[in-house]
Amino acid sequence: MRRALAALVVLASLLTCASARAGDAAPTARLSVSPGRLSYLGGRVALSWSSTHAKSCVLSAKPRFWPKRKSARVRCAGRLSRALRPASRAGRWTFTLRATSAAGHVTVVRRTLVRRAPPFLVSANWAGYLIRSTSPVTAVSGDFTVPRLDCRGTNNSGESMWVGIGGAGGSTGDLLQTGVRSNCILGTQEVNPGWWAEFPAYRETDFDSTFVSAGDSIRATVSRNADGSWTTRLDDLTVGVSGVMSTGGSYGTVRDSSPTVWLEREGSASAVSYAGGYTAEWILEDFYEGLGRLAPLARFGRVSFTGLSTSLPSWALTPDEELGIGDFGGRLWAAPSGPDASGRGFSVTYTG
Repeated sequence: MRRALAALVVLASLLTCASARAGDAAPTARLSVSPGRLSYLGGRVALSWSSTHAKSCVLSAKPRFWPKRKSARVRCAGRLSRALRPASRAGRWTFTLRATSAAGHVTVVRRTLVRRAPPFLVSANWAGYLIRSTSPVTAVSGDFTVPRLDCRGTNNSGESMWVGIGGAGGSTGDLLQTGVRSNCILGTQEVNPGWWAEFPAYRETDFDSTFVSAGDSIRATVSRNADGSWTTRLDDLTVGVSGVMSTGGSYGTVRDSSPTVWLEREGSASAVSYAGGYTAEWILEDFYEGLGRLAPLARFGRVSFTGLSTSLPSWALTPDEELGIGDFGGRLWAAPSGPDASGRGFSVTYTG
């Protein structure tokens, strides 16, 4: 009996010592970030962690990763996730898990998350392609379909698709362009006016007698004529009506079946002149509204420019000619694709 009692005393002593050693042990800590790398398009990121011999754990991120906190005391085993939106610039976060035992021993582990920058230039309001040339561009053309906008998410908003020459700044010349502007008004896609412009002297002028609808197939062309004048032409291939402007002449609409006969002569362009430009553009634009402010960009989904052509003897769509739309806060609103299989087309996707 005495031997059994002594054995129990020894066992209790051993258990007490083991418990004391466990309390004094440094905690373990495990932290994972999946995935560890993201493209500029973002995605969902999951953090998971665990620890043994820890009384408390703190999880932190630098810079701030969660909207309302930089660090937080958490359970010593858990999981969090967050979806990152597309971004106009690179990002890098360091996550730290700090585990503390009852005896005050601390173990720290760190992991990083990297978001790559977009592989294209980011503009405040242009998305698409802009080709620079050392010789004058005398013709540019491209086809697109007028998008059906999701006006429920962007009640009062808009976008504009156009083709043009010049206007890229520096010595590239003024911008001669033509395209279609689409608007969401009070949650409905109300108007899709075709227009021309010679910026900055002549801002957008609508073709009032052209009724373009969402889903119409459009061909936009800017070209120099044999006499040195210039013509912008917006062909609505779906209805067979075109909006035409000729510098030094007039602007208005014609039927494609009678291209030399005015359907309606809308105004004079006798004072309009153009000296040429050194870039070719196919652009989806977040246009300016009143007081120099950008209109909210409409949710346009995904649009494509196809059948691209220029007067340049040799040209190609390359990554250094791509443009996306982003803001000062680092958010990306529209992103161009690479060239399609033909090499003469691409798409732009709403990413906001």
